[in-house]
Parts: sequence; C-alpha cells; structure tokens
Amino acid sequence: MIELRGVEKIYRRGAEELHALRGIDLDIAKGEFLSIVGPSGSGKSSLLHILGCLDRPTKGTMKFDDLNVEHMSETELDGIRSRKIGFVFQQFYLMPGLSVFDNVTLPKVFSRQKIDVDKIASLIATVGLHNRMKHFPNQLSGGEMQRVAIARALANDPEIVLADEPTGNLDTLNSEKIFDLLRSLHRKGYTIVMVTHNNDLASRADRTVLLKDGLQTAA
Repeated sequence: MIELRGVEKIYRRGAEELHALRGIDLDIAKGEFLSIVGPSGSGKSSLLHILGCLDRPTKGTMKFDDLNVEHMSETELDGIRSRKIGFVFQQFYLMPGLSVFDNVTLPKVFSRQKIDVDKIASLIATVGLHNRMKHFPNQLSGGEMQRVAIARALANDPEIVLADEPTGNLDTLNSEKIFDLLRSLHRKGYTIVMVTHNNDLASRADRTVLLKDGLQTAA
C-alpha cells in the first residue's frame, strides 16, 4: 500500500538544519498492523506526517497505492487524505460545541459528502458509544473521547488509519481498551499504523519499526 525509499526530512531553522529522518526505506502492506516506536526526537511524528501526506519528504520517494505522491499538488494530496486516510491524534481534537454524532460527521462535512445518518450511528456503535451520540465532549471520559476520534477517523471509509500516540493521554485501563479497539478494526480489514511510547502495546502489533535519531533500526 505504501512504499518509502530513501526518505529524508530536513527542517531548516535559520542556518541550522535538523535532520528528522535520514534515509528511511519502508513498505506497509494492505491489512497490516504496524507500530512505530522510538525515543522523543527520533523522527516518529515526522514519519507519520509523511505517511499521512501531511508533509513531504525533503529527499526520497513515496508511493501510495502505486501513485508517486512527493510531487503532488496540495489539492491532490488533500484528495488522498480525505479518501484514503483516517487520522487519530493524542489530543483528540474534538469540537467542544458539537455532539458526538456531529463530531463524527465532520470528515463528511469537510469533504462535502452526503451524510448517511445510519452509517454514522453504526460507526459510533462500533466504538461502543451508541448511548453517547447526543453527548458533548465535556460529558465524556478521556477514553470515550478517543473512541469518538477513532469513529471520526473512519467516517470516510479510509484504507489506512494512522494513530499518533492514541493512548498517550489515557490511563492503563483505557489504553488497553483503545488498543483492543484498534485491533478489532484491524481484524475487520483496516490497515493500522500506530506511533506509541508504550512498548508493551507496540509489541502486540504485527510488526514494529524502531526509529532512533531519524534512522530505522531493528526493533
């Protein structure tokens, strides 16, 4: 599904260059559950942003479904993001003034697609919140908010779900529940890529990629 070859990411701050990624070669197969681990500053978020077409490599190539994406226009990249990729973040990023149902519909609204009420309700039920559809974020626990974020990530039928520290703000019990939810989505056919500091959860993925100083090493 995704193929990276010689991917480098360099950030420039005045005359200084920060090498976040230093020649990453990575293949992600359709239906795989991949975890990415490494210390802070190792390049995990930079790699995930490139995988999600939120950023471009400074050097190297990336293919998504056999399409070279590193030179695509922002409009073309936005099309890939909205049709093929679901994002889950550590901070949830729910709209406080919207109900659970309305938060989950946001990807449909932004991509100007028709909202299927039954489908949205089904997604919310899939993450175990069928009795919370009319609740607002301030009425939910942290684990429940992350479940809403996962349902939102699935709204546009993505091919892959990219989760950036999805359990980072949760206690052990809720972390296990969120991981179990991601695993259940994987069993349903979703490709999952998860960045995490939790080595125990990472070890339960199909495969683990370890980054250190922008380099991929054996996990």
